[in-house]
Amino acid sequence: MKSYKFERIAKNYGRKQVLFGVSGAFPPGSTVGLLGLNGAGKTTLLNILGNCDRDFSGYISLRGNAVAYMPTRLPFPTFWQVREVLDFYGRFYKFDRFLADQLLLEAKISPHARLSALSDGMRRMVAFIGCYCTDAQVYLLDEPLTNLDAFLRAEIADLLIGRALGEKITVIATHEIKEFENLFTHICILRGGGLSPLKDAEEIRAEGMSIEEYYRGKAK
Repeated sequence: MKSYKFERIAKNYGRKQVLFGVSGAFPPGSTVGLLGLNGAGKTTLLNILGNCDRDFSGYISLRGNAVAYMPTRLPFPTFWQVREVLDFYGRFYKFDRFLADQLLLEAKISPHARLSALSDGMRRMVAFIGCYCTDAQVYLLDEPLTNLDAFLRAEIADLLIGRALGEKITVIATHEIKEFENLFTHICILRGGGLSPLKDAEEIRAEGMSIEEYYRGKAK
């Protein structure tokens, strides 16, 4: 598997430019922390990389079912049942439905429950399961721990640790840096419409800093 590359990604909302020619390359087997302040453009970038926003300029090396995306909100009608969401993923991806059903059971989410009947945290878990159980090359997760209780947070962290052992690429946009401190292999910071060069997490640790300390120093 080759690196996942994107080059010169630019995005405007009317007269406001949010991304200014953003470029990056993530190596196989990496878990990348995409960090930045609120409003820095992290969700905008992931929407583009995840093929949910096609109104942009630039180049992306992998598209379509090579990329699985967990957005901040499920883009499905709230009258859908959970099983219909999983059916949707199954139509577009090679999808591990057995694993998805097992994860729903562990999270105590009924496949027959309507999205409108679920809490925000449960809807987030359904979104994670849909993304995680696809056989993609790249996984994009936008704030995956938001509104989750301690059990589901731990469940997601454990699942991502298991996936980190392979050649898949995982990109996590998050403010929950401590939760992923030991999982990140690399980080990059989105600031002022531009993306910092990829930084090896082991180099940060070797300098005696945590990922959070490093980020706070760069975000000032």
